[in-house]
Order: sequence, then C-alpha cells, then structure tokens
Amino acid sequence: MFRYQKNMRLSVLWSLLIIFSVYQSGNAQILNDDCQFATPIPTSNNYCSRDGEFTNIGAKADPAFINSCVLLQWGNGVWFSFTPREPGILLRVFGSGLGGTIRNPKIVLFEKCGKYLQCSPGKAIGNDELLVDNLNIGQTYYIMIESAMGGEGTFKLCLDDFIPVPLPEADCQEAVVLCDTSPFKVQSLTGLGNDRNEIEAGNCMEQEFQSAWYKWTCETAGSLTFTLTPNDYQNRNSISDDLDFALYELPNGIDDCSGKRLLRCMASGANGTNGATDPLTTWINCNGPTGLMLGDTDISEAPGCQQGNNNFVSALNMEVGKSYVLVINNFTRSGLGFGIQFGGTGTFLGPKPDFDVNANRAFECDKSVIFTNKSESLTDPIVKYTWNFGDRSVPSRLNGTGPFDVVYQSFGDKTAALTVESSRGCTVTKIIDFFVDPCCKDTSTLSLNANVVDLRCFEIPEGRILANGLRGAPEYSYSLDGGPFRPNPQFGNLAAGTYQVRVQDLKGCVDTITTIVNQPLPIIVDAGLDQTIELGDSALIKLTYMPVKNKDTIFWSPELEEVDAENYIAYIGNTTSFMVTVIDSNGCIGEDIIEIRVVKNLKVHSPNIFTPNGDGSNDFFNVWASKGVQNIELLEIYDRWGNLVYQGVDGVDFKRNDTQSGWDGRFKKKNQDVGTPVVTGVYVWRAKILWLDGSIENYAGDVTVLSSEK
Repeated sequence: MFRYQKNMRLSVLWSLLIIFSVYQSGNAQILNDDCQFATPIPTSNNYCSRDGEFTNIGAKADPAFINSCVLLQWGNGVWFSFTPREPGILLRVFGSGLGGTIRNPKIVLFEKCGKYLQCSPGKAIGNDELLVDNLNIGQTYYIMIESAMGGEGTFKLCLDDFIPVPLPEADCQEAVVLCDTSPFKVQSLTGLGNDRNEIEAGNCMEQEFQSAWYKWTCETAGSLTFTLTPNDYQNRNSISDDLDFALYELPNGIDDCSGKRLLRCMASGANGTNGATDPLTTWINCNGPTGLMLGDTDISEAPGCQQGNNNFVSALNMEVGKSYVLVINNFTRSGLGFGIQFGGTGTFLGPKPDFDVNANRAFECDKSVIFTNKSESLTDPIVKYTWNFGDRSVPSRLNGTGPFDVVYQSFGDKTAALTVESSRGCTVTKIIDFFVDPCCKDTSTLSLNANVVDLRCFEIPEGRILANGLRGAPEYSYSLDGGPFRPNPQFGNLAAGTYQVRVQDLKGCVDTITTIVNQPLPIIVDAGLDQTIELGDSALIKLTYMPVKNKDTIFWSPELEEVDAENYIAYIGNTTSFMVTVIDSNGCIGEDIIEIRVVKNLKVHSPNIFTPNGDGSNDFFNVWASKGVQNIELLEIYDRWGNLVYQGVDGVDFKRNDTQSGWDGRFKKKNQDVGTPVVTGVYVWRAKILWLDGSIENYAGDVTVLSSEK
C-alpha cells in the first residue's frame, strides 16, 4: 500500500519536526515582506482580521528611513495597503494575549513605498494604535507592522476610517462643538484639563482622570443614543479600558458651562476592593462599550457592577434649541482613546455642507470636472471651506468656495469631500462618490509579463506569480483570474494550474497574459503489504519509492534495522504500525504505513518423568518454551512437603530448551555444592516466564523422579 503527502503534515513523527524545520527554514513564504508586495486590506470601513491571521515571523530587515519614530529598528516589518474613503483612519494591532503573539508591536504609515508619513507612539506589550486625520481619500496608503526584535509573532489588524473632528479638549468651556451625528475616533486621552473641579459632588464619575468634552445644540427634537467603544476593545470576554461618562444640559446656552444640569451618568466597571479586581465573570456585563440605549430604564450606574447594571443608561429625548455637553473619562488611565457612534432621531444644529459634481463633456480621466459649492448655514456663518478631491486629482486639495475645475489623471471610483467650519468652530463634512471613465487610447503601449515560481512539492500550494506592467501609464494594478485589481503585483500560495493575469494602468488600459504554474511529481512511497508474523520471528520490509533523487532522507517511526538501501528488519513483540517518511532536498514529503501484526503462540511444556542417573539420557529437568520467550526469570522445584529443592534463573543457572541443562535431581544444588540426590517421587515445579511482548506469565506442573542414581 502507498500514499503521497498532500498537506506537508508530519503526522505522529514528532522526531522529524526539528529535521523538517531545517529543510523549511529557507523556504517560509512571507508574501508581504516588502512594501511593493503589501497585502491589500479589502475595506477601511470597520475592518478587523481574524485573531492571529497575520504574522511577522520570518520577515527580513527593511531599509532604514529618516523619520521621527523613536527606537524603530526596521528589522521585521510586514506590509499592508488600504484605500480610505474618509479622511481619518484609526489603525490598531493586537498581539500578545489580545489576538496574537507579537510583542511590542508598532504601526508605521507610508504615503507610498519609500515615503514615510507617520508612526504610532508604541502603547503596550500586546497592542498599539495610530490615528491619522488628514488622508487623501481614494489614495492607496501603506502600513508596516513590526515588533521589538525577538518579539515577532502573529497579530490581529483593525482599520476604521471616519470623518475627523477637532482634537479633544479636557475642559467644558473649551469643549469641541459637534454639528452632526457622524461617528468619529479619538486616538488618546492624556489629561484632565485646567479646571479640576468640573465634576460636581454626587456625580457617579467622582473625578476626571483622562477626559474629553463635546457639546452641541439640538436642531431636530428626538431621541439620542450613542455607543462609546474603547480602542482596545475586542470582545465581551476580553478586558478593555473602562470608559465613564456624564451628560449634561447647558441651560445658559452652548457657550456657558455654569449651572450645567446632570442628565445621565455612567461609571460602572470592574468589581473589586483595595485595587484588586474580581474575576471578569463577576462584572462581564460592565466591560467594554458603554453609552445611551433605547429601552434602558436607569439614568445612572455607580462604580463597580451591581446587579442589573449593563454599562448603558437610557436614551435622551433632546429638545429643539437646547444645548448639551458630554464628558468622556478613561478611568483605566491607559492613554488609549475611543470611538463614538451616534443614533436616534434627534439631530445637531450646524452648517450643511453640499456640492455638485459636473463635467464639461464627460466624466472621463484627463477631462475637467467642475465642483460647485452649495453649502449653507442657518446659524453662525461658514468661515472655512476645505476641499479634498481624492486620488490622482489636479489640484488635489483647495480652500475656498469655488467653483473649481479638477482633472483626474486616472480612471475609476473617485471620492471627493467638502469640510466646512462655522464661526463657532463647528466642522461638518460631506462626501460624494462618482466614477471617472477610462481614457485609454487605441495606441496604448501597455503590456505585461510575469515571472512564475512553480510548486516545490506536489499539491503544496506555494506557487507564485510576479507580474510586471510595462510602458502604458504607470502606476499599475493587477488582477488574477478575473479578481479585483490591486496594486500588489505578486500572487502567492497558488496551486498548480493555468492562470490569467491582467494589468491595468491609470488610464484604464488593460493587457492580459496566460501563465502556468507547474508542480513536481509526487513522492510515492511503498513499504509493501501488511504482514503477519509469529511472536519471536522478525519481519523483512522492502521499501520502494519514486522518484529517487540525490540527498533523499528516509526516516522510520518506530526505527527499524537497515539491511541495505531497500530492506529493513523489524523485531517486535506486539502488533506495530511503521511509518516511513521520505524527504527530498526541497523538503517535499512522501510517506507510507505498514502494519506488522504479531500472532502470539505462547506455549510451555516440560517432561513429566526424568531419571537423573548420569547415563547421559534424560538427566536434567528443564522447561521448554516456544520461540516467543524472552527469558525464564525463575524456575523452582518443591518436594511434597513444600521444601524448595532447586531454584535457578535462565542464562545464569541453566539454559532454557536445553536437554543438558536444568535441575539434575539433587537437593539445593547451590554455590558449587553438588548437593545430595533426592528420593524417588513426585515433585512440583513453578516457572515465571517473560515473553517478547513484555508480558510475564506463571506456569506450574509436576515431574516424577524415578531414580537419582545409576
């Protein structure tokens, strides 16, 4: 029987793991080890990979860049790319104990390969985050994740883009004004402001630690809900930062914090005393996200996690024209920030950004697209207009009311944004998506070639295709078998087969080639048919395999005695399965299993009469055992009164299955003492026998001594 290895498992051959790692050490594929081969993230909107989905184990050193990242060693980075639809992005990585094994991770953002943009400060042993709020929407950016040297491991990566708001303020009087209910992110909370007495007596929060204040005025009456999510939150069963909040009405208007009236208060969190925290199971309902929720009935939750607490309080019914202020406090004091998502039917008062997108002739690359401002504000005037026209636009960003003529140098999905700021510091953004048609010419010179790396081993999907766009209008994007176009020219972990590779340039021109990923023959190993032997016999195993190559290595588990290159001998006491593994110089594996079944024919016999008279015939009493015996550990003879007359051990005092060895009919023959002949009669014998299968059996019988003398 034979089989070939399809998934490179080493089965139960633990002894091969170290050897196999030597074969594989130079072959591990880190497909995103370079910026140009960055793994594309499919969306930047609330994306999180699986726990431990990515790794920087085996990544090589990266080129050094001059930047402001402190202690960045650029030793083991791996790369990812993403295209934001909104100008703000929160990047998070979770490692040791939080979604992977990487230690001291760091996040570095690049505007393009080789052009450093920003890096994270480095937060903790197991996680890190980076917030950037001035991205060019629609442009491809590159992320590098690295770790402390020696801290390489697996990790979880999360991205979420958003519309930025001004940086948080830690005092009510300086609170950030919100003009709409768009969600946003805050990277960090680091201080408690200049006014240390803003939390009144009796407030469930008790005091500020690391806080942020936000205020607004209701435009449309209705319900208000929100959810605050700590940046380090992963799931209900993973402990995250403890966020507290208090929501007030400002009866004297949005610019006056005096006389603020407490409406909602939330401070629930971990149970514990004297700084010690009880097990999460006792306060799990108060871990993670918090906020206002429809259907909730309480308006305040005190510190700890009392019965009935759930980390949420009831939604607020806002009234037209009334102003409110929200303070968010990081009780954990980790320095990490949060995200906020608003809900409900009520709205916030503020300017209304709006614009039209038109084309002189057609929405086509290299043609003029006109942006016309239509924003308005019924309260305070708009004092600033900031335009972000997106990727490959000329110009890419402008200030002012417009209208503006913009030319897009590339085709495809485009996103433009207008952010307006009112005189009271309120900022609101509107985003519009549109499509720019290709402007590919019939005379395009775009072409494509590709390098193929075949499979090293049969049916192990490690094939790679590295495409290369030529001429045309760089930059290029690539597609495999009709999949989405992406900037990464490398396609990895491919099975053997035929693939269609496409390249697309900035103008929408496309070229296609067909490539073939080949694979070697399988290593087919045959150890022969299963065999059956009798205990005590050996089995001869004949091994054949193909193809046979130089530097092949053969392993047996359990080990076998080698006769020559093809034949092996098995000496066994029990039925055993032997696995043979053949590893070639590429680390490819073939294996087979043969079972040697052992039939145990355990037989013991002895003479019932002997005449120890020295005539050379039948002079000794001995025990005869079948060939499965390993040793007779003890042979004893007793007379009819129970006296021990002989005791011997196989190989020491006698030799089993030997007519000239054993008891010679003398009493207590011992220590060169010839002893005295026993009288004629019946004697009882007992033998303890160790068999080759490891079992020990006791046997007994009797023997008649007819005469002990001639």
